Amino acid sequence: MKFVFLSLIAATVITGFYPAQHSGTDDATQIITVRLINGKTGKPMRNDTPNIWLGDAKNPINLHPNSNGEAVVKVNDAQLQAVRALPDLYADCRFKGDSIAGLNVKYSLEEIITTGVVSANVCGKNRVDPTPRVFILYVRPRTFMERWRL
Repeated sequence: MKFVFLSLIAATVITGFYPAQHSGTDDATQIITVRLINGKTGKPMRNDTPNIWLGDAKNPINLHPNSNGEAVVKVNDAQLQAVRALPDLYADCRFKGDSIAGLNVKYSLEEIITTGVVSANVCGKNRVDPTPRVFILYVRPRTFMERWRL
């Protein structure tokens, strides 16, 4: 009994010196979700590591999407201008054919945070409504010839 009592006192003293870390995000850090959706079927695409550029960054961030095709991106104040995204293994449905022109399309981070952004979809009729803090990018599997040219 004495041992348990001393252990509790020791634990209280030790945790008093090391307060719990702040688990929330800073006021300067925003969290957005990039969701990959198949432009033809509307199902999530989870086997890609999309290239995501924040602001004027030269090198992309490559995140693995979860089972819902969602990749979570933390953005700080220094990067608050725009977001660019390009699929890696899939074809981009914003343009006809397999194009990297999506690299030049910038989306306002403020718009993504306040109302959400849904990219164009020329691959099919599937369309979802925007959701705040979510950037939806329509993609499709590449054809055999498109993969061959990679």
